[in-house]
Amino acid sequence: MLNKKLAILALVVMLAPMVLAACAPSPTPIVVKETSVVKETVVVELTPVEVTKVVEVEKVVTATPVPEEVTPPPPKVSPQFKSPDTFLVVTGAGEPETLDPAWTYETAGSAVEMNIYEGLVFFNRERTDEFIPALATEWEVSDDGLTWTFKVREGVKFHKGGTLEPHDVAYTNHRALLQGRIDGPHWMTYEAFFGSDLALASIKDFAIAYLGKDPEQVTFEDLTADELVQVCEAVKEKIVADDEAGTVVYHLNQPTPWFPTLLAQSFLGGIVDQEWMAENGDWDGDCATWQKYADPGAEETILFNQANGTGPYMLDHWTPGEEIVLVANENYWRTEPMWEGGPSGPPQIKRVVIKNIDEWGTRLAMFEAGDADYIYTPAQYRPQLEPYYKTVCYADGTCEEANPEGYIQVWRDLPEPAMTPAQFNWQINVEGGNPFVGSGTLDGNGIPPDFFSDIHIRKAFNYCFDFETMIKDALNGEGIQAQGPIIQGMMGYREGEKPLYSYDPAKCEEEFKLADVDKDGIPAGEDEDDVWNKGFYLQMAYNTGNETRRLASEILKAGLEAVNEKFSVAVVGMPWPVLLSNRRAQKLPIYVGGWLEDYHDPHNWVQPFLSSQGAYGRVINMTPEYAQKYDELIAKGVATTDPEERRKIYEEIQLEAQKDAVVIWMYQALGRIHFQEWIKGFYYNPAYPAADHSWIYALSKVAP
Repeated sequence: MLNKKLAILALVVMLAPMVLAACAPSPTPIVVKETSVVKETVVVELTPVEVTKVVEVEKVVTATPVPEEVTPPPPKVSPQFKSPDTFLVVTGAGEPETLDPAWTYETAGSAVEMNIYEGLVFFNRERTDEFIPALATEWEVSDDGLTWTFKVREGVKFHKGGTLEPHDVAYTNHRALLQGRIDGPHWMTYEAFFGSDLALASIKDFAIAYLGKDPEQVTFEDLTADELVQVCEAVKEKIVADDEAGTVVYHLNQPTPWFPTLLAQSFLGGIVDQEWMAENGDWDGDCATWQKYADPGAEETILFNQANGTGPYMLDHWTPGEEIVLVANENYWRTEPMWEGGPSGPPQIKRVVIKNIDEWGTRLAMFEAGDADYIYTPAQYRPQLEPYYKTVCYADGTCEEANPEGYIQVWRDLPEPAMTPAQFNWQINVEGGNPFVGSGTLDGNGIPPDFFSDIHIRKAFNYCFDFETMIKDALNGEGIQAQGPIIQGMMGYREGEKPLYSYDPAKCEEEFKLADVDKDGIPAGEDEDDVWNKGFYLQMAYNTGNETRRLASEILKAGLEAVNEKFSVAVVGMPWPVLLSNRRAQKLPIYVGGWLEDYHDPHNWVQPFLSSQGAYGRVINMTPEYAQKYDELIAKGVATTDPEERRKIYEEIQLEAQKDAVVIWMYQALGRIHFQEWIKGFYYNPAYPAADHSWIYALSKVAP
């Protein structure tokens, strides 16, 4: 019996800590049955015998409490308030191509120009469909909507000293239309003044078409002097100044509800001083010489890196690759508030410094130190800033306190009128060589120029793109998959309909095998000489610093290379001006780049993306049958006035653009803007090219 007692004692000793633990306030105890082996002495036929006996014992077991994971508070960040008169903007996705407002058609340049130049009208605070007087004091529109008459404000001075007069306004607009660089903004102005048939990609295209010439037979250089004068005089007849009456009159071809929006943008509204322009070597307004200034390169106009506007800020200097510096116009003409409680007089912030830094860690360090008042923050980096949100504001202007210990004023969930695709080039320009297509042939080391003209290739690329991962990782969950060229919430968006493509490697493989890139009539899956068995190599571009676009590119690369080890994609980051230059030259086989609307109408989405003369459509470079289809649909849509009929046309365009896999319609994102808490006066207007620094005049910097 001794052994049995020792065994039981041992069991009690073993269980004691468990019982004590069960008495503590801890997780609910569970009862389990455990078998123990003990030895016991028994008497068998009067003979003591030691036998082994299995005893089943119930014991109470409580799981060892798992310590709660306590997330340590983030390190305290207390930026130092510095340079009270300076607003330091740190961007990260590129710098301007030029500072000539008539040439610019990208957000980095337009944002700077909006602070320097002004038009006849300006947006009413956050409204995109209401306008207030700027360089005009009043205006009227004829009953038929074709004639707009503006009274020009008196006594306004240009930065360099000249006085604003009506002829300056007319000259600015004449120069803009006649400069008309390729893939610039003036397809919209040609359309407004001359009709949708003349909404062409450049002034050279416009001149040939206006004169009724065959572009296949005649070049711009073939036009005679008289014909060139005729084009210039036609432009001048559309915009007429009367200095004595103090007016400028615009004669439109058709009612254009978005015309005030065009006048508020810098490409038509960046008013310059005619006399100063001529004195410094630009066009003097003579119809005999305008062709010398037509379709210039970015650096070929006098306003490339100098400026002379009437706005609240003046250009101090632009050192490409380093900084842009603006200084307050202390003689700014505005003496009355722009709106109730709005700014007037000279700007409160006296100096603006804009730096483009494409490395996130550097931008963040500047923000935490108080050296930067705003930093560009791609979606995937937003979680790093969230613990420091002190004030959270929304598009409607409402704000709430988040973390009293924070230091950031964030504007979040901002509906951006923008969409980003991966744009194919169906007929790549390889003249003079093109490194982006590798060998340029279907040998496994490159692609042929017409690679993306095969619909199965385009569909395969769509099926190999992981849209869900893109939204989760590249957009931090703050966005949606795009459905086509028309954004959500706009006429033509197919409400309630899912996009046609989703990530499906099996369908991706199937489409690659259906392709016939070598055009021998044999599907690639059955052809040793075609893409599935040969493989391919190409370079895919994005603008350096735009981490969202880089991640989207990497996701597409991963999907393609996973479906076939013979597929190889190199993701290449390019400075913004370099990417745009290569895009215009039609050299890029595929690149990730977005579109921000000029005015809020579906025509401003389908024309740029799908028209053969569109800013993107021209470089998507569709084959003739597709180009004709979309040109006809777009012309039908813009010519239709009945809203219900227009809706049907644009929904058809939206669906066809998906079926044809014109590009990969990637995403629409929600925006966030991060300021130091000491920046005051911000409001969100989605029409601004860069909402954070397009209208610095409204801002002030207040010490905490």
